[in-house]
Amino acid sequence: MKKLEIGSGNKPKEGYLHFDIRKDINVDVVGDAKNLPFENNSFEEVFSRFFLEHLDRKDALKVLSEIFRVLKNNGKLELIVPNLNYFCRLFIDETGQKKQWALNKIYGFENYFEDHHFFGYDFEILSNFLNEIGFANIEKLESEEQYLHVICYKN
Repeated sequence: MKKLEIGSGNKPKEGYLHFDIRKDINVDVVGDAKNLPFENNSFEEVFSRFFLEHLDRKDALKVLSEIFRVLKNNGKLELIVPNLNYFCRLFIDETGQKKQWALNKIYGFENYFEDHHFFGYDFEILSNFLNEIGFANIEKLESEEQYLHVICYKN
């Protein structure tokens, strides 16, 4: 099975072709996810964790369109992003280090140039984006409350 991970960073998922914009880390392919260098219908599965929030809305939709393009019919997309609902509540309810951690999860840690968050997601917003692109069978997986973990398919 041919599988692609987008935004793999320093913690690539085993069994995937690793794609990232950064040249200073060990990945298989360096490039911009808004223009994936792969043929249409190339992959059975695409995985991305903690990447989509680094893009503004327009670019996120472009990347999701590119993912849709490179996925085969019935191909699976699995996404994990910070849960904006959780971190907004944490920011309001907490003080000190927990409040700072919430800010970092909302806006990014700023440890390197690309480490800024330009948009946040809850299930409704992410589902609307995925539907707009053409993904179907969108399902929220139960995981840690702080993360939004979604799978969907190209039909």
